Amino acid sequence: MTARWNARWPNCRPIGHELRSCAQERWVRFHSLPESKRYAESEFERSEILRRHNTVIDQLISGVDDNLVVVTCAWSSSSLPVERWELEQSASSDAVYWQSVLREVDHDGEFWNHLYVDVIEWSPGVLDDLLLVVAEGETSDAFVASTDFEWLYHPYDGGADVIAPSGSERDRLRDKYNGWLSSHPQGL
Repeated sequence: MTARWNARWPNCRPIGHELRSCAQERWVRFHSLPESKRYAESEFERSEILRRHNTVIDQLISGVDDNLVVVTCAWSSSSLPVERWELEQSASSDAVYWQSVLREVDHDGEFWNHLYVDVIEWSPGVLDDLLLVVAEGETSDAFVASTDFEWLYHPYDGGADVIAPSGSERDRLRDKYNGWLSSHPQGL
């Protein structure tokens, strides 16, 4: 897994919120609710969040390989891995420890991301538990990728950052789902 990541992304750490800076020419952000609303307040809005996430992931998977890499996190002030919280465990129960990444150092000390990885067979809905936990702000820095890490999908509470396989694929997705884009001039 590490060799595949380093071959594809040698200058990028596998930290969800940092992924968009790895390939700006292939990046696009989609919002998960109309008018850039951040959090769902109804079952209808939760369904819309899931519909949008599943639609874009389904477009990325494109039938080439039905397997996905799912990365979830735990956090601590030590490089020693810690167990993921119950929410992450229930949303991605078969994940195994992959690696620990020093996220930052500040006046309070070190802050580490401990990454757990699972490979699953894709079908719409299989990631719904994880996507809802992320959408509700209960966890962060999770991401989904093709098994060769050609494309990356980082959901967050409000939408998803997509690193498409190519600039033309990014443009195709952006044009097809332009109603889900931000009105912010930088696409944020």
